[in-house]
Amino acid sequence: MYAVELESVSLRYDEVVALRDITFKSEAGKMVALIGPNGAGKTSILKMLAGLLRPSSGEVRVLGRDPARARGLITYTPQREDVYWEYPLTVRELVAMGNIRRRGLFKWLNTRDSRVDTALRLVMLEDLASRKISELSGGQQQRAFLARAICQSGEVYLLDEPIAGLDAPSESMLLEILKALRDQGKTIVMATHDISATLEIFDYVALIRNELVAFGPPKEVLTSENLVNTYGGSTVALHLDDLEKVAGWK
Repeated sequence: MYAVELESVSLRYDEVVALRDITFKSEAGKMVALIGPNGAGKTSILKMLAGLLRPSSGEVRVLGRDPARARGLITYTPQREDVYWEYPLTVRELVAMGNIRRRGLFKWLNTRDSRVDTALRLVMLEDLASRKISELSGGQQQRAFLARAICQSGEVYLLDEPIAGLDAPSESMLLEILKALRDQGKTIVMATHDISATLEIFDYVALIRNELVAFGPPKEVLTSENLVNTYGGSTVALHLDDLEKVAGWK
C-alpha cells in the first residue's frame, strides 16, 4: 500500500485544464517535493490529496483509500498568504486546534493537552506559546502551523510552499523538523521552489507543468533537460552544477 498515489489524474476548471494525466506514487515515510512554476498545478495536487478537490478523471488515494475517508490521517497547511494572520489566537490555541477532530467541534479547546505541549516542544515554540500568531515571524508562523499538524497526529503531511520567503536559518530549522517527522515514518508532500533543498533531503521529486515532466529520486530527476521542460527556459538549468555542489554531490 502506498501513502500517496495519483493515477491518470486530470483536473479541469470549466474549459481550463489545470492538470493532465498525472501519475505518481510514494511509499510511507518519504519526503516528496512538488516543483514547478506558478500555476503549474502543485496546489491543486495537494488539495486533491487533502480531499478538498475532486479530480475530473483518474484516481487519488491516500493510504490506500479515497482522501475523504482518510481525512483524520491527513494534515494540510496552505500557503501563508491564504491564512488570515490577524485572527486573535495564541500559538497554544492554534496548536490545540489540531485536536478538534479528536475531541469534537463543539468542545472547548484543551490548551493544556499533553499533545499540545509535545508539538510545541518539537517545533521549538514553547517560549512563544502565549504569543499571538500575528506577532510571530514568518518562520515562527510556519512552525506553529506545523505544530498544529503534529498535534493532529496525522500520517500524511501536505504543505504548500512552507519555506517561501523564509530566511536561511528559519528554512533550515523547518526542514530539519520535517526530516525528523519523515524519520518517524510520516509522509511529507511539499510544494516548493527551492531546488537546492530537494537535492539535500527529499526522497522523490515530481516536476510539474500541468502534467508530469518527471518523477523519481532528485539526482535522477533534476537534470538540465527536465528543468528546461518544466520552466520553459534555461535560467534554472544553468545553475544546476552549483546546486549540486551545495548538496555535496560529486
